[in-house]
Amino acid sequence: MRTSTPRLLAASLLTALALTGCGDGDDTATDRGDDTPGGTPSGTPTVGTYPDFEPQDYAYTLLVTCYCPDAGVPIRVTVSEGEAEGVYAEKGSGFAKGDPVPDHRAQSINDIIAELNAATEAEQVTVEWPEGQDYPSEVYIDESSRIADEEIGYTISDVVVG
Repeated sequence: MRTSTPRLLAASLLTALALTGCGDGDDTATDRGDDTPGGTPSGTPTVGTYPDFEPQDYAYTLLVTCYCPDAGVPIRVTVSEGEAEGVYAEKGSGFAKGDPVPDHRAQSINDIIAELNAATEAEQVTVEWPEGQDYPSEVYIDESSRIADEEIGYTISDVVVG
């Protein structure tokens, strides 16, 4: 397929704008996955350096956004001694509230942080990690802007340790 120069320039500009971090003073870090100055606010970890969540026993609500059948349905995840199990917190298409989630969907917060840290080659990584909090509230990873259905996002809420 042949693409015109103006279309390539427009696509490059849009990609550059999407990958540029904003320094508006909020607690959101947009990490381009490189060492370019200005990629993240001063003092914010970069992809590959986010710290683990220390507790080994906790519960939280996970909302996954992806191109998958259960996207957007909250999951209540319970982590005991680092091992995660989850159930759907709402009814969805093909499952009831309280049904167990597939093993790959029951992720600990550290599983999500590990995926975030492994995304060093991703075209876009966006992280919301509020100051003073031990875990991110939101993570979004887009490995390639040329592929339409491999992006994944995680929203972490209602964390209860113990």
